[in-house]
Amino acid sequence: MSYIYKIHHIPTSDPTLLAFLAGKFAALRLTALSISAAAFSSTFAIESTFTASQWISRLQRPEVHTFIAVAYSPNTKPEQETIDAGDWVGSATLLGPTPKDIYDIPGSGGPEIGGDDIESKWQMYAVYNNPEHRGKGIAKLLIKGAIEYAAKEAGVGRQSRVRIMIHPNNILVKKLYDGLGFVDAGHCTLSEAFLATGDSGLLPADRGASQPEKYDVRLGIIMARVSSFDDLR
Repeated sequence: MSYIYKIHHIPTSDPTLLAFLAGKFAALRLTALSISAAAFSSTFAIESTFTASQWISRLQRPEVHTFIAVAYSPNTKPEQETIDAGDWVGSATLLGPTPKDIYDIPGSGGPEIGGDDIESKWQMYAVYNNPEHRGKGIAKLLIKGAIEYAAKEAGVGRQSRVRIMIHPNNILVKKLYDGLGFVDAGHCTLSEAFLATGDSGLLPADRGASQPEKYDVRLGIIMARVSSFDDLR
């Protein structure tokens, strides 16, 4: 069956709608953690314990922007292609803009990051596409949607830097970002990845000190793309 795919930015201003959308997001996220566990820093065991209010709070976190890929049947009218209809089949999260002094990762081995007056800085993570809908270009739509949002927020005459952190074994994912104009920008630890995505609360109480081989080894691949609003017009 062919589908119509559309990318939506989850709105957070309507409490009633958000409660409903948070439920749909939780179902999508837990499915992603079950099917594609290696692609995420977090785990199903951790997030399956979240309450409804926790899912809402996560979507409402300051500077968190969640993009959803929705699949509609081919006879769906444009006015019916709303975020609360159709099947949610993919997602991506964008965190930012983040000041340079917080965004920068000393020791990553990456290139020098521009000042906040030159560029806005964003972290993209949790990009997921349901296996039943893969091969349709959905991941590219999600990533491009996030890039365009960051560039528009940066404004005319200012660049936006979108960064992603990838598990070293995700070769196909790296190829995807290569094809979308991302370049290598150093390496990170698992602890740094949690901090960069705003998930420091998912670190163990000792912040990984008792498991340095898991949390403090710099194996994660950092990739980044610098764009401008003018480039995308």
